[in-house]
Amino acid sequence: MKTIIIGGGHWDLDFLKGFIEDFNDPLLYIIACDSGFETCIALGLEPQVIIGDFDSVSEDGLKRIKASRAKVVELNPVKDDTDIEAALQVAIDNTNDWDEIYILGGTGKRIDHLLGNINLLGLGLKKNRNVIIVDEYNYIQMITAGQVKQIKRSEQFGKYVSVFPYLGKASGVTMTGFKYPLAKATLEGFNTLTVSNEILEEIATIELTAGYLIVCESRDL
Repeated sequence: MKTIIIGGGHWDLDFLKGFIEDFNDPLLYIIACDSGFETCIALGLEPQVIIGDFDSVSEDGLKRIKASRAKVVELNPVKDDTDIEAALQVAIDNTNDWDEIYILGGTGKRIDHLLGNINLLGLGLKKNRNVIIVDEYNYIQMITAGQVKQIKRSEQFGKYVSVFPYLGKASGVTMTGFKYPLAKATLEGFNTLTVSNEILEEIATIELTAGYLIVCESRDL
């Protein structure tokens, strides 16, 4: 099952509408996170769950939340975790191993929020879920040892693929089918060696033997 968390960060309405419609999945599970509920209204979507402290929702949005048929989870505004982390935990509890959970509206002006959401990719891994942050420019996920990430050139999100070690070095990194391949390399960060690679073959693969890798497919619009 596919789950979408719609947050209150940056979003492009046309992109979001097209991205969701491309799933063509009547069982799609939608969680509106705080002011992400107003994005759902703009898209004509009825979420199954609405969650947040609702500090950024308009007065009209609050009235609509109270009238909604969705399950409403109101969070205490004095808390340590973010609304999106709370929404992700709901998504994890409602899904099975390696189901896909997409975070839309998880990027924007606040770099601290973006970095926090990238941290949540690792939470997904620890819970055996594929968590992906998506906006109109980027498709970001995280992989760890034992996983093989395949990207079909005909289906890739954008022209570029970048990888970054996370929480220390990533060992045994092998990238095949790329313009700049790697063979059992150790990536320790603090450089831009693995930014803006390109796929040359029909299927490109990324794998590693230890550590974590952020994999970012990007495009210029």
